[in-house]
This record gives sequence, structure tokens and C-alpha cells, in this order.
Amino acid sequence: MKETWVFPSDGSEPYERSKGSPADRMMVFGDIEPFRSPDGKMIMGRAQWREHLKATDTIEMGHSDVKYAQKEWQKKKEAHTARLRGQVARVQEFDRPGAPIAPVQRSNLNVEMANRLHNRPPPERKEMIKMTLDQMKRMK
Repeated sequence: MKETWVFPSDGSEPYERSKGSPADRMMVFGDIEPFRSPDGKMIMGRAQWREHLKATDTIEMGHSDVKYAQKEWQKKKEAHTARLRGQVARVQEFDRPGAPIAPVQRSNLNVEMANRLHNRPPPERKEMIKMTLDQMKRMK
């Protein structure tokens, strides 16, 4: 089918002239073949496929959509890897061999509670909390 535009010399509106029958200009797509959707449901045609997409709140992705999603995923993965590298560098900075080790100072409360409970059976949780609060008040 060949289409041409005619521009009349008298200044009237241009119009389209085509050669060939109207049947040559029309195109009808057939329905899709039955297939099984990713969730296992059998789809018998385009209308059922559209209903299935609406019911499952999903979209159909083309090749360009998949490529875009892969690129975005790769960007996120690289950013995450960069964050992890930064964390490892910080840990190594504080975990150097030969760095001075600061002594750990025990709380006086811990020492007092340990002395108070020495050679005694461990109290229940509530009793232990009461004793600790009482000891804190005495230490102030």
C-alpha cells in the first residue's frame, strides 16, 4: 500500500491519496496463545491477562524496563559495597595492632553489688533490681 499527499496548486487543503484496497491498510492482531502466569494461573487471552494484572496489582515489563531495573539495581549494589568498604576502613583504623589499650574501669556499683552478693544464693530478678536501686541510693 502506498500513501501520498496531494498539495493542490489552487491553495485548497492538502489531502492524502493512497493506492491499494482498504483491507491492505488494516491490520488485526490475533489473540495471544494460552500460557501459565508466573504465579501458576493459566491465562487464555489478552483480556484475561489484563484482568490478572489488575487483580495482582502488577505491571508488564518490556525489555527496556528490565534493563533499566538492572541498571538501578547495579547502582544500589555499588553504593552498598562502597558503604561497606568505608565501614571496614573505620574498623581497621581502630583495630590496629600495637595501638594502646585503654583499661576498662569497673563501676563502683558493680563492685558493691558483687561484694554484697558474695557467697549468697542469687536473688530473683525483682529482688536484684530492688537491691541495685537501694545500693545506688546509698552510694550517692
